[in-house]
Amino acid sequence: MTSPIAAILAHLLAAFIVLVAPWLGRLQYQKARKRLQAGDPLTKTRLYRALVAEQIVTTFIVSGTWLFGGIPGARLGICAPYSWPLTVGLAAVLGGLLVRSALRLRPKAQRLREKLQDSVGALLPDSRGEQRWFVAVSIGAGISEELAIRGFLFYYLGLYVPHINNLEKALLTSLIFGMAHLYQGWQGVAKTGLAGLLLAGLYVLSGSLLLPMVVHATNDLQVPLIFWPQKAPAGAILEGT
Repeated sequence: MTSPIAAILAHLLAAFIVLVAPWLGRLQYQKARKRLQAGDPLTKTRLYRALVAEQIVTTFIVSGTWLFGGIPGARLGICAPYSWPLTVGLAAVLGGLLVRSALRLRPKAQRLREKLQDSVGALLPDSRGEQRWFVAVSIGAGISEELAIRGFLFYYLGLYVPHINNLEKALLTSLIFGMAHLYQGWQGVAKTGLAGLLLAGLYVLSGSLLLPMVVHATNDLQVPLIFWPQKAPAGAILEGT
């Protein structure tokens, strides 16, 4: 960083990501679950809107450290990949596998919804309107979370823990990524932590956030593909359509 103020902001951002965000997200999710149980039909839409707003703020803050804080974009992963053919090829293969998996799971959507009800039920879209918002959340997560976890924290750890290597950065940031999904319970923390390790590997391999952003967003977009809203009966109007 180029100034004491910028360094302080970096410390505050790191502290928020590591210490505050997991518990804030859990609290936010628990409140949404209670509102759903109370019968509020707009709970999910409000939750999606709040998540998109948070993603926009996160994106602007991390981007601000690059644009105004003196951090080179390449240090944050905001750059072209080492190899475009490798990046495009991996994005196509991994994205294709994720989409194929989602389409194969669609016939089992109801059973999956019941299985996931206790962990992420308040996030699963029901109507087409909620589905559209979830698409926005998925794309926003791919951008903002990769900027914050893989981009900013990789840079931050390299700056303030100078002897740390890429494998150690990948492990630490994956643990933090898992904890950011604490609202899903400890099993969800473990699963997303492993996913974070894969995304960190893609970042190190490609030298850019582009590939992990695409894979991250595509992974989250499996949800609206699997839980495709059912058509309304004749004469019925779905909320949000």
